[in-house]
Amino acid sequence: MTADQQKTEEIVIRLVDGLFSQILTKAPPSNIVELWKEHVEIRRVLDSINEELSKLSDTNQKLKDGSRNADKILEFLKWADQIGIARNNVEVVDSFKTGLELKATGTIPKGHIIAKVPRHAMISLDLARKSSILKKAFERDPIVGNMGNVGLALFVAAQWINQEKSKWHPYISVLPTHFTTPIFYSEQQLLNLKPSPIFEESLLFYRTIARQFAYFFISITQNRVYEHSQKNAKKGDRPVEPPVLYNTPFTITNFTPNLYMWSVGVVTTRVNMVPSEIEQTRDGQVLMMPALIPVLDMANHENVTDQDDENIEDLVCFSSEENVALITSHSELHSGDSATIFYGRRSGGEHLLHNGFVPTHENGFDIFKLKIGIPKTDKDLEAKRKLVKQLIPEAYSPTNVFQFDLVNFPKQPFAEELLIFSAIFVTSSPTKENVETPESRQKAIEFLKNRIILLEKSYGKGIDRSLLSQIGEDGDAARLKTAEIHILQLARVHCEVLEKSRLIA
Repeated sequence: MTADQQKTEEIVIRLVDGLFSQILTKAPPSNIVELWKEHVEIRRVLDSINEELSKLSDTNQKLKDGSRNADKILEFLKWADQIGIARNNVEVVDSFKTGLELKATGTIPKGHIIAKVPRHAMISLDLARKSSILKKAFERDPIVGNMGNVGLALFVAAQWINQEKSKWHPYISVLPTHFTTPIFYSEQQLLNLKPSPIFEESLLFYRTIARQFAYFFISITQNRVYEHSQKNAKKGDRPVEPPVLYNTPFTITNFTPNLYMWSVGVVTTRVNMVPSEIEQTRDGQVLMMPALIPVLDMANHENVTDQDDENIEDLVCFSSEENVALITSHSELHSGDSATIFYGRRSGGEHLLHNGFVPTHENGFDIFKLKIGIPKTDKDLEAKRKLVKQLIPEAYSPTNVFQFDLVNFPKQPFAEELLIFSAIFVTSSPTKENVETPESRQKAIEFLKNRIILLEKSYGKGIDRSLLSQIGEDGDAARLKTAEIHILQLARVHCEVLEKSRLIA
């Protein structure tokens, strides 16, 4: 290592240590303005770390230059056939706008199996736990051991570093190099999400990923310290256990913020749940675990209009008898049709955070996450918190901020619990008897209606409707905010109906 390289490494280590100790080990700011300022600083430091590490390794350049082409897709399909992945009248094609997708090559009757993937072809949490690469980390590190998606993301990053040596190289080679989830947004794209609650969630998610990167990077720096101590160890010295990420492909130079963000993006956008072979619940029940399932995870999202349909979750299933994951056709498909699956009962915001898009259709599962904080200056704060715990324990929070879901259901866009909380919020005498009086309920309805009106106004004069059908970040933001405005309108109207019914009564 040259003197310049050593100096660059020292700069990186200082940057990571400073970011971790001065920012990321502290609780995030509760004020959204301060949270944004912190985000800008975290982003600035991570950019500096990436810039310095690019002088030491080609990790970031390879990530940037990586692109799939027809040859890579053919190589992937050849690998899939060899490993035992069955495709029935479907092929993998690049749609360019929405990435890889499954398309029918012939007629597929409704309910027929489209693709079948054996367990040994999956990149699963079980596999990561048993691997020589991360076995020790799963056993000894609380974050890796207890957060499935984090352990899986680390394993994916290790497979990327191993390149052709990895069994899954043909699969990893056709994965996207960039994602459209908010952790990959520019600052302006993030600001474009305001005033949606997803803006704050995106900042907090980015912060969490940055913290994980710094935590693992600091662990990797201990590898050299350990090696140095082993070289200088004397006979009779007490054995020292190696760091948890020792004997992994990770080094100070190749473990970059961009690589970790990419691996998190892969897992977040493509993960499915399958039954574990080695883990069970405390009562001996099957424990579901995260897994990446090649081919199956290339099926795009399908709109489901009937949100009460109990069978929609079964479009992706696991056969314990055959030990395979499979997907079936939801309708008859013809040559050239897209083979799609339902991604789950998710709101538009959840789709954006986890899948990188907001569906273009109306979503019956949409919600608005309403946060209401009892002022810390309220002399009755503790009494009100205790009353919340007593009357609506499911809404209890150890802080002064409470969250309720407004839903896309005109007849009842919010639960009775929200009105109870509102009565607690406005009361000057926080007792069970006082908050249950007709007067308290009337004040609660008025308070809630006014709060919702303020939220509606925060969205401005409206959304550019020409963006609603647009694919990409601008269209996603427009659809997200349009859906949220709609739910707020439903909630306001419901408050008005409740007010009138009280007056008539």
